[in-house]
Amino acid sequence: MKRVIMSINANPPSSSNPSPGHSANATSASPSLWRARSYRLWFAADTTDVLAVSLRAFVIPLLALQLSGSEFIAGIIVALESAIGLLLLPFGGTLADRHDRGRMMILLGVIGTGLSAIAMALLASRVMNTPMFALCIALFAIMNGLLGPSNDAMLKSIVPMDRFAKAQAIRETRESCVELSSGIIGGFLYTVSAWCPFLVSTILYGIAGVTAGQLSLGHAANEAAKTDSPADAESSASDASVMSEAPIANETIMTSNQHAATHSPNVSFLTHLVEGWRWALTKRVFLSAIMLGAMVNIACVASITGAQIMLAARGTSAVMIGLLGTAMGVSTLVGSLLANKLVDMVPTGKLIAGALALFVVSQVPLLFVQSYAAILICQILAGLPFPALNAGLLGFLYGKTPDNMQGRASAVFETTVGILGAACPAMVGWLLQQPYLGFTAVMAVAVACAVTGLVVSLAGPLRSIPTPERWSEVSL
Repeated sequence: MKRVIMSINANPPSSSNPSPGHSANATSASPSLWRARSYRLWFAADTTDVLAVSLRAFVIPLLALQLSGSEFIAGIIVALESAIGLLLLPFGGTLADRHDRGRMMILLGVIGTGLSAIAMALLASRVMNTPMFALCIALFAIMNGLLGPSNDAMLKSIVPMDRFAKAQAIRETRESCVELSSGIIGGFLYTVSAWCPFLVSTILYGIAGVTAGQLSLGHAANEAAKTDSPADAESSASDASVMSEAPIANETIMTSNQHAATHSPNVSFLTHLVEGWRWALTKRVFLSAIMLGAMVNIACVASITGAQIMLAARGTSAVMIGLLGTAMGVSTLVGSLLANKLVDMVPTGKLIAGALALFVVSQVPLLFVQSYAAILICQILAGLPFPALNAGLLGFLYGKTPDNMQGRASAVFETTVGILGAACPAMVGWLLQQPYLGFTAVMAVAVACAVTGLVVSLAGPLRSIPTPERWSEVSL
């Protein structure tokens, strides 16, 4: 799933009730995150990585269908990428909590550049076939599963807690812009030549690696903190913090290198892995969010992947298929602007339920009408509620998660939410090939899962989550 759960511009704690470690003045002063060089570098590295992944995700079903000639095999290849990535996410999250996240981001850029260049060369030389393409996609999935969590975990390492919601809001608005552009860009590049998207991916991963390298170098000044006295270490970390250029809050920010140093080498990798799962699966709200996210994820994958493969099989041009993603990106961008206003006024639990109700309504018409125009309109409507859903769910979950658990908590959530959705493209491809089932059956699955997600939001602990200014009063 694309990040189905967005974040928000939450209100900071009031001066009358400041959070621990924050003074009233620190809370009220909120300089722009963009003044911090390390945040800008992280944002650039993460954005180029996300754009490369989005381009690849768009062309995978189209290339798989072109090479194999089978909707079912195309669905299998899409499912292969999702399944491998999700199964490796827990290990990647544990790596991100144990090792230098900046160096992992560099490695992600380097390997992504190499794999993209290889795929481009194979396609350009016309020697790519279905098994080779499946192998390339599997290698990309392994890379994302093991190294991808470093990007997510790094954000919490460089941004103070009182500014984390704002950073997430900026990130999710960025996601909307990527969604807005990647579909039409991917469709145009694919129309020019099948290898063009991988050429652009090579460039994007290269940029991600370079900016991640600059970000990692920026943390080098904090290495001395490892050997300083506790008081000096705290001062050194604060002075050399990512936010030192723009003192957003009077708190010590754990850098990537310092974060890695907090883990004792005597604690095994397996112990940390199990610790992350135990922590996440013993949180009542976290469990409800997993159930809701899993249902919504299946609905999204079925609807979007089903529409892509069905239209491609009908002979619809790649540009027109890409336009669907662009249209959904526009509506998501509009939805993110609305969500940033609604989230401060509407209790988060009610906002989540309302967003899911609108999503259900947007999917029902496709049970009866399956023209390109109907799919376009329904995807536009589906894009509107996701920023509010994301604002409430991811903002609350990750804002409440401790820094030393960010990588593992994110991996547990994404793995458990996405594991059923990973098999969904294979099911979608099979249903589309059945003469008496087809896209109607695909949408029946999508609607049923969306309704189930709505029931979870109304019947479980998620419905009682208050507005962001009161999140500190609620536990996971």
